[in-house]
Amino acid sequence: MTIKDKYLGTLLCLVILVLGMSLVPVASASDIPSIPNVFEGKLITGDADVPAGTIISAYIDSELAGSKTIVKPGEYKLDVSGTEEDNGKEIIFKLGLVESEPVSVTYQHGAAPVELDLTFEGDFVPPVIESCSASPVYILNDGEDCSAIGAEVSDDLSGVLSVTIDLTPISGGVVPLTLEDGGIYTCDVGSTLAGEFKFPLTATDYFGNEVIDDSSISIIVVSEDELTTRFGGADKSFSAEEIKNIVNNNEISSRIKYAILAIYFADGWDRI
Repeated sequence: MTIKDKYLGTLLCLVILVLGMSLVPVASASDIPSIPNVFEGKLITGDADVPAGTIISAYIDSELAGSKTIVKPGEYKLDVSGTEEDNGKEIIFKLGLVESEPVSVTYQHGAAPVELDLTFEGDFVPPVIESCSASPVYILNDGEDCSAIGAEVSDDLSGVLSVTIDLTPISGGVVPLTLEDGGIYTCDVGSTLAGEFKFPLTATDYFGNEVIDDSSISIIVVSEDELTTRFGGADKSFSAEEIKNIVNNNEISSRIKYAILAIYFADGWDRI
């Protein structure tokens, strides 16, 4: 190989390299993902630590910039995401619905993590669902039969704002319960859909703390054509003893009992 050929080969490699580099797209500043500000520290709320499950959030210009569930009581770690345009803007922290005491903190694009203790004045303890149940458990799917939901809920610090039940499993929505005498929250639930359903119950206080019971309220909606299968004997019929037990069973609605009695007496009045 001559010296000329060697130089020509080197030049060709350089040309290929330059052309290849020109084909690689250059990321603009707007394409570069933002690096969130990270804040962590203690949550100072008075005598009791903030319980796990409480939501801490951050806002820039009233827009949500980050939120996280408290894992360790009394402590937090939160990523606050913004843009270069947010540089120097104030960050507002909230615990539940409560805004923190004033802190001099601004968003700094790409800043190092910051140790910051936050102080809040308010109630951060969720309500207590003392008890909740559905009675009767078995109802007919005629749309008229219903089960009475009852829940005893307390909140000694800020008071109970609302108690709701999620009826999505039977194509309903979130329904508020009504406060009755004695501090019991109630509502009636009926359905035209047959099946076994569980309905989450949510209690919320005036500071936005909430607690959910998703296992205690269970209702079984029965159609008339399955009464003998579900409540009858092995022969799918009713004996006098079975009828007595059904009539005395408070978990079965009156409408189901009347429907079963109609089946029982269908063969003749000599059963009376």
